[in-house]
Amino acid sequence: MSQIVFRDPAWLWALLLVPPLVAYRGFLLRRFRRALPFPPALQIEALAGRGTAFPWISIGLLLAGFAFLSLALSRPSLKSSRTTVSTEGVAILLCIDVSGSMVAEDFQPNNRIDVARTVVADFVRRRREDRMGLVSFAAMPFLRCPLTLDHKTLLTLVQELRAVTRTEIDGTAIGDALVASGKRLLDAPEKSRVVILLTDGENNRGQFDPLQAAQMLASHRIRVYAVGIGSSGVVPYPVIGESGKKSYQYVRIGFNEEVLKALAKSTDGVYFNASDGRALERVFEAIDRLERTKAQSSGYVAYQDLFLYPAGAALLCLAAYALWEMTLGRSLP
Repeated sequence: MSQIVFRDPAWLWALLLVPPLVAYRGFLLRRFRRALPFPPALQIEALAGRGTAFPWISIGLLLAGFAFLSLALSRPSLKSSRTTVSTEGVAILLCIDVSGSMVAEDFQPNNRIDVARTVVADFVRRRREDRMGLVSFAAMPFLRCPLTLDHKTLLTLVQELRAVTRTEIDGTAIGDALVASGKRLLDAPEKSRVVILLTDGENNRGQFDPLQAAQMLASHRIRVYAVGIGSSGVVPYPVIGESGKKSYQYVRIGFNEEVLKALAKSTDGVYFNASDGRALERVFEAIDRLERTKAQSSGYVAYQDLFLYPAGAALLCLAAYALWEMTLGRSLP
């Protein structure tokens, strides 16, 4: 809801000067009449093209310009009212593995990280009422986006996710990633708070054990939906040679399914196995059916300045006054 407000209302007091000025102008017109108060004087003015209302037109234009200038100085604005909107939503922290193994190409024709980006982006678009955030992790977690309703920015950051290429930051720190994600959900007002963990490896880096981290989240009623991504057995892993030519090595990249099941269960969440692109889509379709709870969010006050309109009207009145005084409204000797 919007309304017109004056941000410097003190200038509106100047409008009170308009009636006294009109009265004073009338007094002057009556007090100082022309020295020739006979019918010939009226005839002379008629020959000059002046009417009896001409002096009032001059003072009217001048006072109208003054009044509009006072309005402009009072800074009229269109104010967007602060409102509290009740929505049904879930606070969701997307926790996505970006370790080097995510470039494995068992999701032909794409690799794991490409498929994950596409599916996660579709999931974000479907959850318009949810506040979402993004944490990526390899050997350590990185907060990419705090909880927000600005899904356009979040989608941009999701599309920018890439698997790490530097060995010193490669690895899979699932426990640390869960703790980092949980911290961002602690103060969320939503009743349902969820971490969606997507990983293709075992925990091999970091300070926190995944099960201990999951218990910490469970104590704050934060659920974990764990998604193990990748096919079992050996998978094609791209290798770039010195000549820049890509070749493949077939390696075994597995994840500890029992640990993922255990940490999901301990937080009252669910474990999913996504062995291909379509399976990953079904996983996020299932997560999309999470319970929704009511949450309230407050809008912010926004002002749209309108002072240009009365300022423009004041300039027009003053310009019309000047033009009038030089033409029909000019004074007779």
